[in-house]
Amino acid sequence: MSKIFLVRHGRTAWHAEGRYAGTADVPLDEAGKKQVARVVERLAAVDFAAVYTSPLSRCHELAKEVAKDHGMEAISDKRLGEIDLGRWDGETFKDIIARDGDVLKQWTEDPTSITVPGGESLISVQDRAMAWFAEATDAHPDAIIMASSHGGPIRAILAAVLGLPLGHLFRLTVDLASITTVNYKGRFSNLEEMNDRCHLQGLEATSWL
Repeated sequence: MSKIFLVRHGRTAWHAEGRYAGTADVPLDEAGKKQVARVVERLAAVDFAAVYTSPLSRCHELAKEVAKDHGMEAISDKRLGEIDLGRWDGETFKDIIARDGDVLKQWTEDPTSITVPGGESLISVQDRAMAWFAEATDAHPDAIIMASSHGGPIRAILAAVLGLPLGHLFRLTVDLASITTVNYKGRFSNLEEMNDRCHLQGLEATSWL
């Protein structure tokens, strides 16, 4: 059995401002860096066989620090990158309503029924994230691995593992700098722990995204 720690990146200025961050490479803000330090401390005793990361800096910085603490290098994999939000990248909810209100309404009701203008479909996100998942668990059977990724891919992996309709993935809460743990056992894979934030107690790093 493989155990996979799925860790969402820390906060960026865009998250603090309520702006959607997709493929734009927005760095961690000071609160996000404090969250990274807490994640590193929380995972210090875990015996990782490998640490993977999205290429985007907000994930890579977290993965790099965790990997360094374990005497290894983080492995970058673009399949762990965030969904391409097209022209919504960097915009607030208010901005999107003003420009694409009808599209946003349809995307909110069933995000699999439409693709963000200029962006990527959720099916594509799930396909690439699960391709990574299959390869990583095959490469490390009976071992513990970590992936530093984003809300979109993490939710897509969880939906696949739990057998949830992909259109329901936004019903899953995956907060910034949270840790979710999955036990991989083929058809009998299961969710061990979801959205663990106990290591973040006392940090003021609010974000609604």
